[in-house]
Amino acid sequence: MTEYVNICFNPFDIKGRIKTNSTISEAAQQLNVPLRSECGGKGTCGKCKVRVDASHALTPKTATENKVLGDDPTPDIRLGCQARVIDDLTVMVPEDAIAPIKALDKGIDGKTTLASPVKTIRNRESNGTPILGVAVDIGTTTIAVYLCDMNSGDILSAQAAVNPQRPHGEDVISRIAAVRENPSMLHTLQHLVVKALNELITACLKTGGYQHDHIHSMTIVGNTTMQHIFSGLDISNLGVSPYLPETVDPVRLLAGELGLRMPDETPVYVFPVISGFLGGDILSALLGDRSFDKTDTTLIIDIGTNGELILTENGRFWATSCATGPALEGAQISCGMRAAPGAVSRVFYVPSPDPRIEFETIGNKKAVGICGSGIIDAMAAMRKAGIIQETGNLKDGLEKSYTFPGASIRITLKDIRQVQLAKSALFVGIESLLEAAGVSRVDRTILTGAFGARFNWENARDIGMIPDSICQHSIESATNLAGSGAVMALLDDQYKQKIETIAREVTFLDLATTPDFITRFSDATRFPEI
Repeated sequence: MTEYVNICFNPFDIKGRIKTNSTISEAAQQLNVPLRSECGGKGTCGKCKVRVDASHALTPKTATENKVLGDDPTPDIRLGCQARVIDDLTVMVPEDAIAPIKALDKGIDGKTTLASPVKTIRNRESNGTPILGVAVDIGTTTIAVYLCDMNSGDILSAQAAVNPQRPHGEDVISRIAAVRENPSMLHTLQHLVVKALNELITACLKTGGYQHDHIHSMTIVGNTTMQHIFSGLDISNLGVSPYLPETVDPVRLLAGELGLRMPDETPVYVFPVISGFLGGDILSALLGDRSFDKTDTTLIIDIGTNGELILTENGRFWATSCATGPALEGAQISCGMRAAPGAVSRVFYVPSPDPRIEFETIGNKKAVGICGSGIIDAMAAMRKAGIIQETGNLKDGLEKSYTFPGASIRITLKDIRQVQLAKSALFVGIESLLEAAGVSRVDRTILTGAFGARFNWENARDIGMIPDSICQHSIESATNLAGSGAVMALLDDQYKQKIETIAREVTFLDLATTPDFITRFSDATRFPEI
């Protein structure tokens, strides 16, 4: 057996040489092919299903593959994370297995008062050369980049891509474990995110015909693990109690230290964090909302693979985090997928005259999976239809799953359990935070994050995911709130100083140490009465 083999990925026509016995997914990562991997390479999600031209060029199907591909036994259909390459091979990546780089709806107002450091740059550069800055939100699942004009405050372009670290773990816990097992993995994960940033920044620059040397500043927000990995800080302690970060202070670096494609001396500002699981992203969301300038009591809920909550009242701040897991973003769900064309995004129960469940898909395409917002709707609709009982069990006659009428999308008992764990974590987190702060009324609740801003909060309330008490007043959605804060800090150093002050004043609530947490969590897994 030769040490290296040739591989080609279509429809990209990307070719390269890889080490023999690498998985198709590992080869895709090495060659920067955007192949999905929601389960982190465990073979459970089936999202990396590809077609190959030579089945003999791969190792035999694993037991995991046979289980997942039971309805597709042909030898040329394989799971990228399971199939190992032993000879030259061509791989066809179907559309629903591609993790795209996409243009973002900017959705945020990047105009803010320019602070003196920016004005100094502007005065120094008097020859009309563009003065640009880059604001970045590094999510566990998605990376978003905003290219800004440092003179006008305009957002010139915005791009996003799936975080390429995902093959090493769907959530932060998995990635921390990978580094604890192999410390050199930290460098690998850092390299992956820097490489992705360089590609996204290049894509942003191309839209306006700008150059890399036009970039003069950069800000980074993300959860604590993502910020630490980007900064090259050890994340080992984030995986063991008391889950302490290497530092809670902002990290200041230079682009040249990181290998970013911009002038080496470009300053890179990484936001401060609150705790091991409350990072710069929730502080940036607070900044983006300017909650500290409002008299109303405000609760910001950022729901992703980790739920982050921050409460503001009369200049005081409380925060906590809860392990919602990736189920609410479509991962660890049998038919789960990202919010892409063909994903079931809305589900309804129609009670009369003919009781039934209906659904809508993104782009009105044929249903190929279900995303996070659809999962929440599905739970609520199935409860109203009597398909799911209060305990989470399916009604008599449905032992293991329910299939949507007119589609191959199904909800399994395991899927329901995943949602029960996620909703319970968020529900108890919100109630515990309000109790710790002594707050009985929340005037404004802000739902943010890639998933948090898009789900139906009424359905979330109906399945016991958010308490009814916070639904009595204003509930708003803000898709890019963390991105807004990152842009504000990029354009005005005064906002950096503001958020550093707030970070030191936040009262952190560790849910695991709150009285009766386990009991309350267990109770909250049940679905409320209809």
